[in-house]
Amino acid sequence: MTIEPSVCAVDFKSRRVYHSEQTPGYTSWVSFFPGERGQWYLTCEEVTRPETPLPQASHRQLYEMGQPVGYDKSPLKMEMVILESVDDLETWQVISREPCRQHHSAGQFGTARTRDGRFLRFMWSCYAIDPNVAPNEIFYTSDDDGRTWQKQSPFHDSHFVSHAHRLRMLRDGTFVLALPLLPRWGAGTDRPIRATTHINAISDGQMTLWFSYDQGRTWDGPLPIYAGQRVAETDFVELPEGHLLCINSSFFDQPARQIIYRDGRTWTPGTMERALNVRSFSDGPMPGDEDPEIYRRNHFVPETVCMTDDGILVGCIRQSLYQWSDDLGLTWQPLDGAPNLRPEMYQPWIHHLGDGRIACAGHVGEDNAFGDMDQSLVIHTFTVSVKRQVQIPTLTVERDFDDSLGRFVNAYTLSLTAKGRPLANRPVEFWIVQPGDPAFGGRNLLPLETRIAMGGQTFNLHTNAQGKAHVALPELDGITDRYHQHRFVARFNTDRADPTCTAVQTPQFMVYTRCND
Repeated sequence: MTIEPSVCAVDFKSRRVYHSEQTPGYTSWVSFFPGERGQWYLTCEEVTRPETPLPQASHRQLYEMGQPVGYDKSPLKMEMVILESVDDLETWQVISREPCRQHHSAGQFGTARTRDGRFLRFMWSCYAIDPNVAPNEIFYTSDDDGRTWQKQSPFHDSHFVSHAHRLRMLRDGTFVLALPLLPRWGAGTDRPIRATTHINAISDGQMTLWFSYDQGRTWDGPLPIYAGQRVAETDFVELPEGHLLCINSSFFDQPARQIIYRDGRTWTPGTMERALNVRSFSDGPMPGDEDPEIYRRNHFVPETVCMTDDGILVGCIRQSLYQWSDDLGLTWQPLDGAPNLRPEMYQPWIHHLGDGRIACAGHVGEDNAFGDMDQSLVIHTFTVSVKRQVQIPTLTVERDFDDSLGRFVNAYTLSLTAKGRPLANRPVEFWIVQPGDPAFGGRNLLPLETRIAMGGQTFNLHTNAQGKAHVALPELDGITDRYHQHRFVARFNTDRADPTCTAVQTPQFMVYTRCND
């Protein structure tokens, strides 16, 4: 099914902005963030081969780390580099180069600049070679443009290790840190090596959010999100009302979105909802879908996201695959005009610069061993063009009431509107399932598309001039079991075949077939 997109990228440019003095270069794992006076900053982990190898980690340390052969960086020179641009991302200069001794990665994804010109940096201290660095000593600050750094007090409980992933500042100056926590491993714990899992644990890792209201001097947290899912990476945007919209990408078991509602300094996680790609609703398989890796790339939900002033979400997943969403991340579509430039843009970080302009930074390559690929830092820039504004519809379902019988009956009226006006002659679906059908159970354990394929009955309806559609189920009237239930869902435009509207889907209703009689 070919659907003309209402959003596309124009004036797309790719620029390599930094390369190590050595070739092949190793410049990986970026943070990308604004400064207080219009500057922009880009960080990376740069690894080079010194003239004399540094002391290698012990065999015991390497075993505990559980890395493939060739991934030990202990004999190499690792530096945490900060680049600055003062001319709207055009040119970049190295302003900070801090030595770091880590088995694997410094993990400085959580880096930001405060309004008073300080740097905040969160590290993956669980990989530190120095035994005097505790795994929960992850927070460092600099008040002299990165020339010197001060280690702060232990940040979280010592039972855990962490892999700080995203640090963003909200409009009012509040910092939000996405920090996954996992049980601590190593000597003195019940997990002697890193690659262990408690097989009876529902989830032995959790994504948490932390908040600072004083520019990084003190922090509140943790706030667990994603309902116990094991998630190590997430990104989020601030909504116009001040809430947070968190996106869980296709790299994890359940691509999803979750709104975190804000009331001052109180944050309350909303429901975790499945996020889907519109390609999932296409007629038949996409080319290459028989390959699991290609299937994932054809049906993905992005890992880094930003929001334009029009309310359009733009996202990217590693290796230069861009998507957009106009329904707050419930469904995603490929972004026309943004080419797939693999192997560019690994572990991306995206920003909206204003006026629809987008910038996304990452590195060329993958999670490579040192020397396997010539890496560099790259930035993509483009402008989001909205070809047409789409309507955000509302779909409601009301059970019919028979005045003569004095009770509700097994018939339903669907109403489809946008901004209070009826949407006429539009196709709507009504799916119903009864006990005994394989699709009846499971509640929300399975996606709706899977349950529809398993069974139930689908009614394909059309709205009338008043935006109404009607479905009658007289076959249910003869059921005498007072406990008999039927479940149903109504939805519109899930395949985005109507380019003038977003998709909409009701909750699943669970109602007793006999009602008030």
